Amino acid sequence: MKRSRLLSLLMTLALTLSLAAPAAAYHPGSLIPQTRTYSTPFADTRGTWCDAAVQTCYETGLMDGKSATAFDPQGSLTYGQIVVIVARLHELMNGGDGKFDPPAEGEAWYQPASDYLLGLPILNETDETTDPEVLNSISQLPLTLWAMEEFEDYASRPCTRYDFIFFLAAILPEDALEPINSITSLPDVTQHSVILDFYNAGILTGSNEYGAFNGLDTLNRGQAAAMLARVVDPSQRVQFTPKPLILSQALLGKDPDAVIMTVDGFDITAGTYALLLASEISEQHIAHYFSRYDAYPEEFSAYLEDDLFTGDFDTYLKEKYGIDLSAPIDWNAPDKGGMTPAQKVLSDAREEAIRTGVLMSRQKDYPLTEDQRAELESFSYLVGYMGISQEAYETMCISAAVLTNLQESMRDFTSGELNRYLDQQNMLYGMYAVFYRDDEYGYYTDEESREQADTLRSQISSHLQDEEYISYLIWKYSQDYSGQDPDLISLDQFSDSNIAALKSLGVGRVSSVLTEEDRYVVVYRMDPSNNEEIVAQAAAIPAEEQMAAWCTAASVTAESTDSVDVAAAAQMLDALGYL
Repeated sequence: MKRSRLLSLLMTLALTLSLAAPAAAYHPGSLIPQTRTYSTPFADTRGTWCDAAVQTCYETGLMDGKSATAFDPQGSLTYGQIVVIVARLHELMNGGDGKFDPPAEGEAWYQPASDYLLGLPILNETDETTDPEVLNSISQLPLTLWAMEEFEDYASRPCTRYDFIFFLAAILPEDALEPINSITSLPDVTQHSVILDFYNAGILTGSNEYGAFNGLDTLNRGQAAAMLARVVDPSQRVQFTPKPLILSQALLGKDPDAVIMTVDGFDITAGTYALLLASEISEQHIAHYFSRYDAYPEEFSAYLEDDLFTGDFDTYLKEKYGIDLSAPIDWNAPDKGGMTPAQKVLSDAREEAIRTGVLMSRQKDYPLTEDQRAELESFSYLVGYMGISQEAYETMCISAAVLTNLQESMRDFTSGELNRYLDQQNMLYGMYAVFYRDDEYGYYTDEESREQADTLRSQISSHLQDEEYISYLIWKYSQDYSGQDPDLISLDQFSDSNIAALKSLGVGRVSSVLTEEDRYVVVYRMDPSNNEEIVAQAAAIPAEEQMAAWCTAASVTAESTDSVDVAAAAQMLDALGYL
């Protein structure tokens, strides 16, 4: 009898403890309790890399499936969904149940979670925080919450990996990120980034052997589950050491100190050349992306006028016209001139290598200032970023400083010389007023616009030496609000006869009323030598002329780079998040 009573007591106690278990951390050291049982695993995550993480997120109530049987690990998470998850995590970590009141009538479904986050002291008391990376991560969350209120579709946009980690960094206590790794650099993360803290805590492991973060990629549900599970259950955190990335080895198969080219006695190493090659590949990617606007101008105009369509131009082309722009660059396909993108990359990389060598060989003639050397040191944390070697970093920074100093040495010219340089670029420095002829909105007739233009010109003529008052007059009379501040004016917008008239216009003088097809224009020409920014821009013209002469005369010995596989290099850079 006693034994049966004891057995009954033990069974009752065991049942009581099992029912009470969800109220406590269910794994040793876990940060939040279990709230439900994962009795029916999702079919699409069973046995996959994120299986255990999905179970943890489900059992703690952080995430649900897309249905009773599917989790959809490859599916994206919207900003609205991430806000709810992050708010739920913070509430659970602070003793709550992770549940929020239903939204009030007319409120968005995520509004209670958004209000909860906006009320957190950490998002409102940052005066004692001086680390810019920490401030950036903290500020990103309220900025997103504001954007979700201001822009109708923002909450439904897919969240990026960067933003998710920034949101987590904003709400997690410091002791939640105890380091278990000793990672000092990653391909696409700087040494000062809070992202690195999540790697060292074993929460992030990257997307390849180098540990690349790819922060601008869309966050998927499987990735989010893995990150969250490692946050709340430290036993799931990963100890690892990513393979060090050396850009020259990854792209060229060469050590960074290997000499690729010698220019006027200066060695261009593989480390420097790899960085130049990566830059030119990136330029081709950018040019390829923006070429769609030139290739489909009518479709782009229709896209801009379609107020009902909320997607991007690529999606518009595919849905409305069946045009698919998702295909990558064909690096070996010749353009109309017979040159392939790969050949252009190699040609441009060679030119940039020669320019760099020319500048580096003239350091003594244009030495770095103390401020430039201090700036060089202040950005030294970029060494290792994208596999950049110390030597490559210093070469690129020093050559840029030498070019700046070359330009500075050519700033000493007269107003007449400066105006001649601007004339060569078809530019003029001054202010202008615009008066539209028969404007489409019917505010002004052609006659009224011409009368206003004549009135303004007459008033400017009476105050030619008072630039401040002229600026006021242009602000008062002009039908365009961009010309009252002194700036460079492109002459390409004018007819040939008006260009000739403006080039002959003296400094401190006002033009006649210039007649164009759709507008009247009045221009007041000013002395550009009084504007330091304009002087600096103009100094670049003779500096580039000097650079061209030096590069043409340079003594260059180089090994052939024709065997460089640009397509493979581009694929590697894309995997590293560089493109």
